[in-house]
Amino acid sequence: MSPQLTPQEAATSQRQHSQLASALDTIGLGRAQKIIILLVAIGTIFDAIEQFNIGYAAPAIKRVWALQDFQVGLLSTATFGGVAVGCLLAGVAGDVLGRKVTYLYNLALYTLGALVCAFAPDYTVLIIGRIIVGVGLGGELNTGITIVSEMVPTKLRGACTAIVQVAGGGLGIFLSSALSWAILVPGGHLFGGEDLSWRWLLGVLAAPALLVFVYRRFMPESPRYLLTRGRVKEANTVLSLFSRGRLRNDGGPVNEYVKTPEGFKTPQESVRLLDIFRGVLRRRTAVLWIVSFMAFGAQDTITIFMPSILVNEGYAVATSLSFTLIINLGGLIGSILGAFGAHKWRRKIVLTYGCLAAVVTAIGFVMSPNLGLVLLFGSLFQLMSMVLNTLVWVWAPEMYPTRVRAFGVGASVFIASAAGSIIPPFAGKVLESFGAVGIFGLVVAMYLIAAAAVRFGPETLGKSLEQISELDNKVENLEVAPTTTTTP
Repeated sequence: MSPQLTPQEAATSQRQHSQLASALDTIGLGRAQKIIILLVAIGTIFDAIEQFNIGYAAPAIKRVWALQDFQVGLLSTATFGGVAVGCLLAGVAGDVLGRKVTYLYNLALYTLGALVCAFAPDYTVLIIGRIIVGVGLGGELNTGITIVSEMVPTKLRGACTAIVQVAGGGLGIFLSSALSWAILVPGGHLFGGEDLSWRWLLGVLAAPALLVFVYRRFMPESPRYLLTRGRVKEANTVLSLFSRGRLRNDGGPVNEYVKTPEGFKTPQESVRLLDIFRGVLRRRTAVLWIVSFMAFGAQDTITIFMPSILVNEGYAVATSLSFTLIINLGGLIGSILGAFGAHKWRRKIVLTYGCLAAVVTAIGFVMSPNLGLVLLFGSLFQLMSMVLNTLVWVWAPEMYPTRVRAFGVGASVFIASAAGSIIPPFAGKVLESFGAVGIFGLVVAMYLIAAAAVRFGPETLGKSLEQISELDNKVENLEVAPTTTTTP
């Protein structure tokens, strides 16, 4: 429930929020914010590369350590399980310690985990390394999106978030396959051959990550976070730096954008996670969790196992990696389509028929009689998967009113990460028993379930977040209204 505020506190909080939003809109998207978006986008690219490079390294690791497909799936379980934990830890740390500090330790954890994986002497240590990587990556995405949304003008918030999604969901996955191909195929002999090149793949990003870590030290704290801690002067300093296009304090004048008293802390809503299971939000949460679990679980599974599927179909490891690179071009195109079409596409229509299109492309991949059709349907499958994933993250915040939006979206991120942890080991067993037909059959079933669930969600296109919140409040008031009768 929300804290009890005095009329004066409520008025001050509202005025503070309005002044900050007005300041960001007036300043616009300057050089400083563009640098921050670039640093966040690079982080999401690292996120995607490190999530999926284990799938490209899997055939070599499987051969070197004589692993089963189930054990290969557990490497993904460790990664995405760590991501789920990292989401929760970063959420708490971001509120307690601040966005900047949390963003730094996320990258430090990722770098440590990457080095552990690169030098892992056995399978057990590799699992531990993947968990550490996942914890770092989980906080990376959550905190990065929060930072971008809190530092850009209102009218550009959606576009800036879309840039981050394209960088991670599309470009990152494509670069993951491109980097894997470069290190394992033409660079294989340079990096020690098949027995050692996969170690370079798992650890090579530690070096640029350390460089980004250094640059992130110069990022300012979020002005919104500073206001919640009563640090009004620091918030005005950050806004003034933005107006001059600077990240570091240059000693210039500080404009009083926010005029609330120093030390006044924005009252925080105390919202229980159970609130998203009450009233009209109960159905929305169920729909979002089912769609997130199925859509992300299906896409992650195919991305991770695609090289292994092609190897099992008789292609050489080098050839399968080359084909995977071509197929992932479809994912890059899909993320761009999803990001730029989100402002005009009806959510339920695209998600429903997008799931059905993913089913068709999955069946086409399995039944393709020649290599050309395999590459075509594989690319189309990745395209549809990324369109769906992008639309899910556009839909998610629109499903909840402001008072529980952060909790609702954060919970759906956790569920999506859980899918990436749970599904791959099971998919590995399916691949061992039934081959490509079995694993794509599993994916088809997941997308059909997602398509059915979408029909029970709301259509939010064309409605402002305030309109959705107002409608939710009216519906909830009707649901909890007493049904007692009165007598004259």
